[in-house]
Amino acid sequence: MSSIGLPAVIISLLCDAVLTAVSFALMMVSFVFGISLVFGFLEEIGYMARISYVFDNVMSKLGLQGKAVMPFLVSFGCNIGGVTATRVIDSWGQRVTTIALSWVVPCAATWSVVGLVSSVFFGSGAFLVVLSLFAVALLHMVITSRIFGKSLLKESDRSGLIMELPPYHRPRYRDLFRFVFSRMGDVLGRALKIIILVSVLFWSLSYTADENVANSVIYKIGVFIEPVTMWFGLRWQTFMAFVASAMGKEAALGVLASLFSASGEAAGIWGAISGQTPVNAATLGGALLTGISKAEALAFTYAFFFNVPCLMAVAATLQESHSLRWTLRIAGYYIAMALLMSTLAYHVGLLIF
Repeated sequence: MSSIGLPAVIISLLCDAVLTAVSFALMMVSFVFGISLVFGFLEEIGYMARISYVFDNVMSKLGLQGKAVMPFLVSFGCNIGGVTATRVIDSWGQRVTTIALSWVVPCAATWSVVGLVSSVFFGSGAFLVVLSLFAVALLHMVITSRIFGKSLLKESDRSGLIMELPPYHRPRYRDLFRFVFSRMGDVLGRALKIIILVSVLFWSLSYTADENVANSVIYKIGVFIEPVTMWFGLRWQTFMAFVASAMGKEAALGVLASLFSASGEAAGIWGAISGQTPVNAATLGGALLTGISKAEALAFTYAFFFNVPCLMAVAATLQESHSLRWTLRIAGYYIAMALLMSTLAYHVGLLIF
């Protein structure tokens, strides 16, 4: 594209925004493939029904059926997989409620950020921060189940699980792979539309011709709204990292590196979001220590932990729920709860530290 004389802004749009969005979508589809294959296999051999039966009593405490346990367990690896795993749940209300609750479960990428920030600011007390996150997450799940259960769960859905336990048998691989690939194609088509739209929006806000972060629109917006975001205990830099974490949890580290480390500024915010900016943990840790207080670090940890899992999980939620209205409701609820959690954590932190 450079050789035929295309403007730099067009090249950046296509290579950075659109191709990055496509790579995000392909990553999402790879998770869908793995989860669909595993769950389809368990269903085919007759084991899924037995797992659901064993955990039905535990899940009933949240108003859910036993089938909800697998999406929760899978979400510890990736929330995308947890959302797509709800396909095995027959009731639409149960499925959407399970999706809403599975967003609370921290995925693997969450711990890279939580581990860095908590260890840098709280040292040996970091494990107490992690324990508090788990305790609040359990409370969050109970509250979320009651809020969404009022609208989504019928009284008949709350009754015990009645199902026939099929005999174990060999899987029918042709049917299994036909099911897996049909889901992949369906998910990819829907995900591309959402992810490309949001990626282009983020790119347009963060793009600068000279790659200086101070000249980007998102920088100007962040500085302007900092008096408001400080109510949540978030400086504009940590607030932008919070916003970027909705694209992908691992993006938060890159954004923090871009905004707090002088060496990272040259790559720009979008380079951090899309993973093009290398992150030096030691350098970033030192920059954070001089840039924010312990109370602000605690507020960011809570805001980040309880934020929307990632854009691909949102796309998967739309795919599985077939409802834009409920997808937006769940996303809005999580953003509001994350900011509420950060506000409480910030003011508690001011009293402690």
